[in-house]
Amino acid sequence: MHGIKRRELTQEFLSKKRARDAEKIVTYRTLTKRVLDAKNEENYTLENLNATTRLLELNPEFNAVWNFRRDTITHLKDELDVVFWDQEIRFTTQQLKLFPKVYWIWNHRVWCLNAYPGSPVEKWQQELLLVNKLLTMDARNFHSWHYRRVVIKRLEQMTRTSLNQQELDYTTAMINANISNFSAWHLRATLLPKMFALSEIPNVKDFIQKEQRYITNAMFTDAEDQSVWYYIKWFVKSDCVLKVLSTEEYKIMLQELKDGIVMINLDEMEFSGKENMWCLKLLCFLETIQVEELGLDIDAMKPEYLRKLVSFDPLRKNRYRSLAEKKMILSRRDAC
Repeated sequence: MHGIKRRELTQEFLSKKRARDAEKIVTYRTLTKRVLDAKNEENYTLENLNATTRLLELNPEFNAVWNFRRDTITHLKDELDVVFWDQEIRFTTQQLKLFPKVYWIWNHRVWCLNAYPGSPVEKWQQELLLVNKLLTMDARNFHSWHYRRVVIKRLEQMTRTSLNQQELDYTTAMINANISNFSAWHLRATLLPKMFALSEIPNVKDFIQKEQRYITNAMFTDAEDQSVWYYIKWFVKSDCVLKVLSTEEYKIMLQELKDGIVMINLDEMEFSGKENMWCLKLLCFLETIQVEELGLDIDAMKPEYLRKLVSFDPLRKNRYRSLAEKKMILSRRDAC
């Protein structure tokens, strides 16, 4: 498959492979029994610690073994020096290179750093460099993003300094590199409320205008990327915007966003001959705010958008039909 020639396996090769596999199974079962017996007997020795190393190299998802490893290290901590802790962190590094999405490796690494003698700031700063490298290699690894939040929180506790601005700049860099980076958009949406609450943004109205331009550029860059649309839905309903802009300023912002989305939808029609599903969804969302929350008397297109969405998004057609019927009922009531 995929351009690779099928390898002709001889009977002799298959026999040797089965023999090697059988040997590995025996080794794995023997190690498992030894480690679990030691765990049950609470036998915390360096020999058993080394046994967990060999077993975890074979199966890093064996959570009970990671727990026993931590218990053993805790009981032997008076015999362990800084060299051991450095080796233990390197062990998790080696494991993460091979298995970057195994929860238990990440958990053990955090435990090691928290237990590290003195828990120096430099160690945690090195972790930030590591996670930057990991996210450069795989920007969508949510384990790395979660670990980054853990590292940032610990650094803020140790230095008593807010790193929110640094992290906001980081999300901008990651989004600029890849606009579909959902994790970066999500982090941005969690940072802004904190920064507004802590008065870390000097000119909030100016920031909101810049953010509006930023997300407008983003939706023009890739109208098919849903992470941008989700962020816009959060942004226009967030307290960061609602508590800062006046009603008139808010109306203007919504209309400007709508105008941009309509333009994107028209471009899509000219280019591909069909409208953009995400544009239609956001137009419905923004128009609902304008009419039902702000009471604006506009030329409502929502029923038409919903009818189009029935064909574009058939899995949710009943929902769109229900919304359209509800809209018609409300319109009749208003007419009466």
